Amino acid sequence: MLDLSKLNHNQLLTVTADIGPLLIIAGAGTGKTRVLTTRIAYLVEQLHFNPHEILAITFTNKAAIEMRNRINGLLKHVYLPWIGTYHAICLKILKEDIHFLGRQNSFSVIDEEDQLSIIHDIFKEGEISTKDIKPKKALEIIQRVKVDEIDLFTINQLNALRKIGIHSLNDLQSFRYIIKNYEKKLLKANLLDFDDLLILTKKLLSEHDDVCGKWQNKFNYVLVDEFQDTNYLQFEIFNLLVNPKIKNVFVVGDPDQTIYTWRGAYPNIFMDFLTNFKDTKTFVLDTNYRSTKNILNVANNLIKHNELRISKNLTTPNPTGSNVIFFAGETSQIEVSYIAKQIKAIIKQKQYAYQDIAVLYRAKHLSRTIEQEFINDGIPYLIYGDIRFYQRKEIKDLVAYLKLICNPQDELSLKRIINVPSRGIGLKTIENIEKYAASQSISFYDALLKISNDEIPSGISKPTIKKFMVLMELIMQQTKDLPLVKKIEHIIDVIHYQEYLKTFDQFETRWENVQELIVAIEEFQSEHPNRNLSDFLEEISLYTDIEQSKAKQHDFVSLMTIHFAKGTEFKVVFIIGMNEGVFPIQHLNYETNMEEERRIAYVGITRAMERLFLTCNLGFSPISADKLTPSRFVKEIGEHNYVTDTSNIATISKADLEWYDSSKNIDWQKNYDSENEIVFKIGDVIAHTIFGSGIVVGINDDMLEIAFKAPFGVKSLIKNHKSIKRLKN
Repeated sequence: MLDLSKLNHNQLLTVTADIGPLLIIAGAGTGKTRVLTTRIAYLVEQLHFNPHEILAITFTNKAAIEMRNRINGLLKHVYLPWIGTYHAICLKILKEDIHFLGRQNSFSVIDEEDQLSIIHDIFKEGEISTKDIKPKKALEIIQRVKVDEIDLFTINQLNALRKIGIHSLNDLQSFRYIIKNYEKKLLKANLLDFDDLLILTKKLLSEHDDVCGKWQNKFNYVLVDEFQDTNYLQFEIFNLLVNPKIKNVFVVGDPDQTIYTWRGAYPNIFMDFLTNFKDTKTFVLDTNYRSTKNILNVANNLIKHNELRISKNLTTPNPTGSNVIFFAGETSQIEVSYIAKQIKAIIKQKQYAYQDIAVLYRAKHLSRTIEQEFINDGIPYLIYGDIRFYQRKEIKDLVAYLKLICNPQDELSLKRIINVPSRGIGLKTIENIEKYAASQSISFYDALLKISNDEIPSGISKPTIKKFMVLMELIMQQTKDLPLVKKIEHIIDVIHYQEYLKTFDQFETRWENVQELIVAIEEFQSEHPNRNLSDFLEEISLYTDIEQSKAKQHDFVSLMTIHFAKGTEFKVVFIIGMNEGVFPIQHLNYETNMEEERRIAYVGITRAMERLFLTCNLGFSPISADKLTPSRFVKEIGEHNYVTDTSNIATISKADLEWYDSSKNIDWQKNYDSENEIVFKIGDVIAHTIFGSGIVVGINDDMLEIAFKAPFGVKSLIKNHKSIKRLKN
């Protein structure tokens, strides 16, 4: 007999509701998976539905497995064959009925690697250069055109083309050729890609009424988990699978956790559902069993600022709990030092283990400072859903150039960047150079020198190699006497690296990483003014060479983006980078995307069970070079819902916090001493309310370059801010 005694009142009403269309708005931590699986068990045991006629759609294979396991725990020896992702369900439908579309049922499904292999073949056949179009870029365009049903053969306007990533009419002709031949090759070989599974299922069901009716009659009950993540194509398939006569649907989701519109999630999904199923009964699950009252107060007060939402207010039977802490460090280094110190204190007190703790961030580049701090402090960590900062392609490329300034004979670095950006020096040419070097018993670099000067082995283009060697010599000469930061900036400029990165997917994220590398070099230069490039490379080798044994080490702090963290929970959560322009992220259109940014923050906050720390820093943005201020989200949460920690790492006065705190409606101009403006000169000794005494070492318009004692180093500060006082001339 199914045990319903552990359900709360709203959960019980939801599980035992009459059949018909049901919409369940399930807040974070309210037990939606329990409700969904118990509903399925209730349908089978109490309402006598055939398990083979129940369709349950999830968004990950992991969720499907968990759902099966939970149902097996409720109903012994009951098998539900139709639990799976949209792609898995569509695959089963097509395997049975794709012949109605004139295709063979014995088709195979290809993955991304297979797709790229086909695209490479098309490039060769069409003599399309990978310098002009990258295969991954071509695949991205193919996917976008197919899913959004864009007809590239009728579209000609550049404005419309740019929206899908095509920037010239010449490229348009190439993409038309690529897409036409891509589809031909798939059809000829009886292959489908993952997008085809959805596209062809929709086509099958919408164009063949008899087939559609067959599947509608088969599924007497349709359930969907994480409904807010549904894209429009999936929503169309869902509607085609629901029997219109009985409308037995049960969809569960949280509009406040819609954070994937950038990859196709349909933001109006709930409103459209209510329009399509006008007699829907709506249940709201708002009792959170995950978080303390203090954490939920922060979440509720933030998300209520969104206007386009179905209103709900999470409550909890859990205790009030510890105060939510807000910390504003004067620099990014102080911010991460504070986090490390709090974690070490927590571990020392034996309140929690490392595995109970997560550090979350909005953008991937923010992981760099926290990684370095954790390594320096011996805090074990694991990055989820991404690779470590110094292992990212764009970082390894630029570090390779820096290594070659110090050591031109560095063969690994040479081979890495000899064709970065693309110079027409392919793998075959590199192989021929290696053979030539071996035959002459010389290094790879010396072989390049000889080739560029006089000798021309077969299979190697002397002009191409000579051009590369001239570039490298130029870089070495021009960067010889430059400061560290200027060295990397010069390399980026000379090799046109920003333009090169634009040929890859996720350009903005990659460029943010490059800017973060520059910040890392600036910090090193500031903290170690007498050390050189070799010293910097030696230091970062610590971050690339130190490998934590993940097989043996099961107790570590989790580092991940908030998007990756969705669906997880941790006893202690730190959300770093709570700065305006960082979170909410700067490159977005604030007016259009602010509500989604707020939902992302809401998801991050609701990952926390017992303790929550929100941190930011008051330094300068590595992306825009603007002075950073706390995020507007801190203001929206409300001062009464958190405690500001100004202890330990940074001594920040009330006035200083007010100056930078966007949660206060103040006149920033009052912090400028415009009536008694001081004319500074190099050599002046000043006092700063946070950094202490320092010496003016540079003046640039209204900005002073001031050298402070360790750990602060050289800072750029506005000269007439009230925090600065000149001690002597």
